[in-house]
Amino acid sequence: MSHTLVEIPQAQWTELRDLYEGQRKQACAYNTLQCLIEWQKQDAELDLSIYSLDGDWRSDGTYLAIKKNPLKHLYLNTLSENQDRLITALATLKREKNEHILVFGFPERLMSTVEQFYFENGFPKESFETDGTAWYHIDREKALQFTAEPPAGYTLRRLEPKYAEQVNSVWPHRAPGSVLFVERMISYNDNVGVFDEANNLVAWCLRLPIGSLGLLQVMDTHKRMGLGNLVVRYMAKLIAGKGLEVTAPVVFANVPSRTMFEKLGFKVIDNVYWVLLPASE
Repeated sequence: MSHTLVEIPQAQWTELRDLYEGQRKQACAYNTLQCLIEWQKQDAELDLSIYSLDGDWRSDGTYLAIKKNPLKHLYLNTLSENQDRLITALATLKREKNEHILVFGFPERLMSTVEQFYFENGFPKESFETDGTAWYHIDREKALQFTAEPPAGYTLRRLEPKYAEQVNSVWPHRAPGSVLFVERMISYNDNVGVFDEANNLVAWCLRLPIGSLGLLQVMDTHKRMGLGNLVVRYMAKLIAGKGLEVTAPVVFANVPSRTMFEKLGFKVIDNVYWVLLPASE
């Protein structure tokens, strides 16, 4: 039996999102779809599409969301426990020659499905490598109680796209073209920066397309001042105030960040991963 990927009309994206009401805390679920909906509303020309297998997404919420340019990002999920339809959808996905695909922020339960997708694209098992993170969450009630007053001489405000180069330059996961990704996150998503008296950007926290906190960074000149803690509290309260769950992926080995999140009351509820499929030959 042949299968096809059918694009889900934008007018139905909110209905797809609402199928994931019970997974608000999870990656590539409610918050991700809400983020993609907000992106599309702000920029109708954005190269972003959500697909279902054979046009049927209402039965089990199976979807593939694809954002192109500069690097193709793939977001995926299903409410089905056996994941068979998600596996079939991935097998139906056509790749262009010399195209890299980043499978973006998927939860632990989808690992075997993503592995199969990787292997079926002709890559050997020994080359399968993930970037893994602990997926932190804090109850909205706790996040709403945070205060976020900057130290004397510092101010908090939303970043402008002109700061994308600086943010990207110290991002450990930067890659060719990633500055455009950072610029879009600054333009479309909630974020906050800390500025000193000379109006220099010294710390920041952005929001990833999967709806979580991300790209948390403090410049070396301003570490050990509690600025990372400050921007996390600010962003957590902001997101919780919108009725959304507050989550954050933290690299397993990043002990200082993990300690900070745990002191604030965040708890690990899952592991979340990124996988890059190299270009096909």
